[in-house]
Amino acid sequence: MATIINSVAFENFYNYYGSYDHNEYKFKLGVNIVNADNNMGKSKFYNGFMWLFRDQVYDSDIKAFTDANESLVRMASGKAKAEDNKFKVGFRVIFSNDNIVYTVEKYALFKHTDGELGHSESQLSIMETKNNADNPILDRSEQQDILNRVFIPLALRNYALLQGESMDRLVDLSQKKALSDTIDTLAGISVLKGICEASKKLAKRAEDLYQIKDSENSENDTAKQRDKDKRNRTQQLIENAETEIEAANDEISAAKIRKEQLEAYISNSSKRIEIRSQLDQNRISINNEKEKIRKIEQSITGMIFDEENPLLLMGLTDELDAFDERREKHIGELAQMNNDNTLVIMLPEGSPDTSSLERMLKNEVCEVCGQPAAMHSEAWNHIKMILDRPKKISTTRNDFGHFYGALQKTASSYSRNIPKIESKIESVKEQLDRAKDNLNELETRHDEILTQLNNAGGNADNSEFNDKAIISDYDTVNTTISTKEREISSKQSMIATWTDSLNAIMRKLASYKKNYAIQKYEDFAIMMKAIDDVIRQTKDDIFDRTIDSLAKEANEKYKALTKGNQVSGGQLRFVRDHDIVNVSIRDVQNGEITGLGTGFQRMKQLAIVMAIISSKIGDEKKFDYPFISDAPFSEFGPNFITNFFEVAPSVFSQSIILIKELYDPNAGDYLTSHGRKILQEMKNGDIPGTFYVNVIEEKADSTGLITSHKCYKY
Repeated sequence: MATIINSVAFENFYNYYGSYDHNEYKFKLGVNIVNADNNMGKSKFYNGFMWLFRDQVYDSDIKAFTDANESLVRMASGKAKAEDNKFKVGFRVIFSNDNIVYTVEKYALFKHTDGELGHSESQLSIMETKNNADNPILDRSEQQDILNRVFIPLALRNYALLQGESMDRLVDLSQKKALSDTIDTLAGISVLKGICEASKKLAKRAEDLYQIKDSENSENDTAKQRDKDKRNRTQQLIENAETEIEAANDEISAAKIRKEQLEAYISNSSKRIEIRSQLDQNRISINNEKEKIRKIEQSITGMIFDEENPLLLMGLTDELDAFDERREKHIGELAQMNNDNTLVIMLPEGSPDTSSLERMLKNEVCEVCGQPAAMHSEAWNHIKMILDRPKKISTTRNDFGHFYGALQKTASSYSRNIPKIESKIESVKEQLDRAKDNLNELETRHDEILTQLNNAGGNADNSEFNDKAIISDYDTVNTTISTKEREISSKQSMIATWTDSLNAIMRKLASYKKNYAIQKYEDFAIMMKAIDDVIRQTKDDIFDRTIDSLAKEANEKYKALTKGNQVSGGQLRFVRDHDIVNVSIRDVQNGEITGLGTGFQRMKQLAIVMAIISSKIGDEKKFDYPFISDAPFSEFGPNFITNFFEVAPSVFSQSIILIKELYDPNAGDYLTSHGRKILQEMKNGDIPGTFYVNVIEEKADSTGLITSHKCYKY
């Protein structure tokens, strides 16, 4: 019967603060998506299963798995450690199998004592619910049996739990016999291979025994002994050459896989060059913008005390108006005192000043000569020209006799600029805000370009070095392939020559007369050799049929996973060389396709994983255990991801996918447009399953960080 996870919950587990009820994810058959940005709980979610099955958790700081009991304090919620005196750190999963519900909990208890935080060891609790009756499972061996046989069997766990590059390790085609062990498991021929080894040893022992008896019988036959020695030497030469050919084939297989990997990188080299150019330009723009901000901020201090337009005078516009009103009033009073209606001119020495000139233009009269100056007349334009002339502030003399005139002239130098101070300050502020916004955009763009560079196989620190190393490695593997192929061809020619010589020697040895006792040993050796040939052929036939089945399944999955791409993904070809299986991508003419990029390479691996699973499970071709994967799509584009979600339900009865590629932190629903498309297909029933999005309601440090989630589809 199938195992189905009903729910997964956390209690004070890393940034999952709070009780199980607050941090519970309910799942169903089909594809269950947990969409979250970086540092928002994906790997921590996966760590719950690692804690349960392996007593290990992945430490992102050291990028390695560590013992869970040694990491319990780090696993505990920072908020719980800061605020709660007693609390539990736990991971709970509820699953069903054969109408029985199992509640499995892995937990540790924490308590503050005298200012010190202590905790218990990890504990495991399993409750079995059958016919509405709860039965606690207390026996340790029975608990492990439920985990290792009922929940996810040990033999299938490597296929059920995938994190990041673990898929690369699972289908590491660069290693000798990369798929052989997997095929052994799929076909169940390990026993047959053991029989092959036994029959080979028995055949060798029978042949050795025959040779010993034959040698004893022919000690006095110098010619025959000489031929037998020659035969033995020739056989040894052939065996040595075959061993060397096998080693050379191993090197060629590894070199071809490495070549394929390098071609995937090389195919992105021009893209990396372009991205690095964008990165360099971006860095220059960031530095320029930072310098611009520095200069603006530095200029503010100077503007505060600027000689011609000091910002300190902001808000004195009303004071200038009041001064001018008082001055005009004083002039009027003097005119009344003269009582002769003559124009009273109150211009300071060195006048006219700015205020006087503005008043002349307003009143259309020249206060210097007393003549009228109608608007836009020659006299009026002359006054305006004087008003608009560049002004230089003169130092006020410490002479009381000139005090009034000097004060008026000094103030008048600022009178036209003071009303502009506020707008000037606003302009500077706008410039500074605009520059800071530009800097933020450039820095955001910097991160985006770095992500593009990483996805294209580059590295911000040593991309050019890596590219040179890739090219050097590529030349090396090509040289290795051609050298080893020539070596194999040469040794095969030598083997053919030695084989002809050996056949001639064997015919000559067969011509010597043998007594009846020796003939029995020879007949027995021949019979054991025939048995060995039959067993080996049987094993090879099963091996070939398994590979054919695996190739068919893998190509079906590969075609479905890569459909809709502008570039054809070709077809997977499985070739067996003895017990080594090589996989390449071929076009319709059976030519090898190279340079497809890392996305296609990862799809090839995923297709093989799916094919392995489909082949493993027999006729139903569905994996009846949960498939749980953390960040499997780091190299995949939107089309690949969509294809996976469409194909997955046909392979996995239930999958739980922890993904960030559908997350947009700036969107109101935290989804990219592609995420909304996937969600809509789920709501339409095209993709069965659930859809969750992790969110952090408030930004905080580890002592206040709380991750919660929203359920968009159940």
